[in-house]
Amino acid sequence: MTQDSPVIPDLEYSSEELGRWRANHGNLLLGFVAVIFLVGASVLFYKQNLSFAPPRFPDAENIDAVLDDAVGVSGTAFIRILGAANDKGTMKIAIYGAESTFERPADAVFASVEPITAGQVYVPVPLTVLPEKIAIAVFHDENDDSALNKNAIGFPSERYGFSRNARGLTGPPTWAQTVIPRPSDDTTIEIFVR
Repeated sequence: MTQDSPVIPDLEYSSEELGRWRANHGNLLLGFVAVIFLVGASVLFYKQNLSFAPPRFPDAENIDAVLDDAVGVSGTAFIRILGAANDKGTMKIAIYGAESTFERPADAVFASVEPITAGQVYVPVPLTVLPEKIAIAVFHDENDDSALNKNAIGFPSERYGFSRNARGLTGPPTWAQTVIPRPSDDTTIEIFVR
């Protein structure tokens, strides 16, 4: 063959009947993509529209039960903790509702771990969780080990405080020294850690 001679097509290939894939491969791919799109759209439509559960409203019995539990107490009190040496670590707060559970964090009626900002912490407490008499204990957990660390003599090395800013002579204060009545709505209780 020379450079000027025309290329003659292969007669066997051109006379051969094309298979289903060769003749329709574009249409088959388009159909496959359309099926995937329809299945995906159907799943999304179902999840967003058909699986929607209408909101459930409480019946009269549930409303009465909640109101009875709250005994007419509602609102929020605030605990303001002052005197943190720095903003390292967190402030651990526990509110106790009985003398028998006092100083046992697992039995606290309210417990919280809060970050410290500018040496103080401001904690909202729902009044519905508080009994008639409470005692509050807090400590600045500088190293975040969830324990009030003590020095070699046994004195606390991290700052702590109680409601009524009570201090014990040879140990933590007693329930009687720290107990206060349940605060009213929008009341702020200040506790100093030292």
